[in-house]
Amino acid sequence: MKKRLFICGISALVIGMVSCKSQKKETKDTETEIMVAAVDDSQRMPDDWTGAYSGILPCADCSGIYTRLELSGDDTYTLKQAYLGKGEDNSFDSSGKFEWNEDGNMITLGEGDDKTNYLVGENSLTMLDREGNKITGELADYYILAKVDKNLVEKYWKPTELLGEPVSSPKGGKEAYMILKEEGNGVNGNAGCNSFNGTYTLKPDNRICFSKMASTQMMCMNMETETRMHQVFEKTDHYTVEADTLVLSNAEMTPLARFVVVHM
Repeated sequence: MKKRLFICGISALVIGMVSCKSQKKETKDTETEIMVAAVDDSQRMPDDWTGAYSGILPCADCSGIYTRLELSGDDTYTLKQAYLGKGEDNSFDSSGKFEWNEDGNMITLGEGDDKTNYLVGENSLTMLDREGNKITGELADYYILAKVDKNLVEKYWKPTELLGEPVSSPKGGKEAYMILKEEGNGVNGNAGCNSFNGTYTLKPDNRICFSKMASTQMMCMNMETETRMHQVFEKTDHYTVEADTLVLSNAEMTPLARFVVVHM
């Protein structure tokens, strides 16, 4: 079947690094000794830093580097990267221990030429240059990995409202839905007639961008839901999840669509 494409662009550039660990001091209790963090409150890392972070980093000779970095509470990491647009044999996996800097707000992965450093923020990791500084310029935001929202991914989202209009499944028609995959940042589903797939990119502050959306092109009796759903993908910039409800909004925070989770 024919396919149609909706593309949301990403720029290119290069990559940088830094280091991390946490200061501790001893305090005595009447019965035992305990260790407590001695990091200044203004520099203290988030309590919930464990988890997976993903994004597409700039690349000098490809369309971007898909990156998924998972941090565990025992100071180990798993890193998956793929150089987009360079064929199927351009993905790399690594794992190991990471180290905290003395202020407890930066981590270092790898050693020597493979060393990479990230600033740990609220639901984000920011890649730094070799001197430990934030990368500036128009591509600065692309060096930030957003924390994967477990309330968003791997769920069957059924639209109830698209562009202000209620959604209902026609008799004999297909139910519209979408699923955002955690690994690979893929999205797939059905728009009420045709199946679709593509990718999404998470950014800090609950921002989201859908890109490379491709759809089959069968003709159905009612294509209104189909049309509105693809318009939502093109305009979406932000998301919120509350309980079992997902709201997609544009850059002005105007709601574009509402979904409810269907428990399979």
